[in-house]
Amino acid sequence: MHYSQFLPFVTLFASSVVVEASPTAMLEGRSVGLVARAPDTPGDACIRTPVSAEPDYSYYTFHINADIGERAKNAGLVKIGVQQHCDSNGGLFGMWATNTNNWAYVLLDKFGPENPYKVKVDRCQKGKDRHISTYRVWLCNENNWCGTTACGLDRKVCPEKKTKAVDLSDNLIWPCAL
Repeated sequence: MHYSQFLPFVTLFASSVVVEASPTAMLEGRSVGLVARAPDTPGDACIRTPVSAEPDYSYYTFHINADIGERAKNAGLVKIGVQQHCDSNGGLFGMWATNTNNWAYVLLDKFGPENPYKVKVDRCQKGKDRHISTYRVWLCNENNWCGTTACGLDRKVCPEKKTKAVDLSDNLIWPCAL
């Protein structure tokens, strides 16, 4: 075999190492395609929280907007669902990393900042290498089906250290809408 037969392979390999994504940012609303995510900004929408004193449970204290009660009842939404997102710490050599969600539900009966909820959620799974990363609040029906009624976007949780259970107090209102 002559060395020149390897030239196409060498050229292809060399070009794949040298090529990188264009640094030109896409204009919002004018282009379609993949856009690189911006890295997290320290402190940006991150709720600092202590580790839970009860290691098998997380606690989330929050409040929802006062004007949603009657509309939620008319729509058949009678519960608040809290979704705790547990990120994997990488799995085996970074492969098979599986994130999980834990849910807890309570009756929808408190509205406004003077009536906060304190919801108890099971910690991230035991025996799995995961930690809490975000949480979200939902309006749900009697059968714990929440559909598309999230009260805003995920809120990032920043505990003192990576942990499976937190005791979070969120002062920002969850703006539930129907």
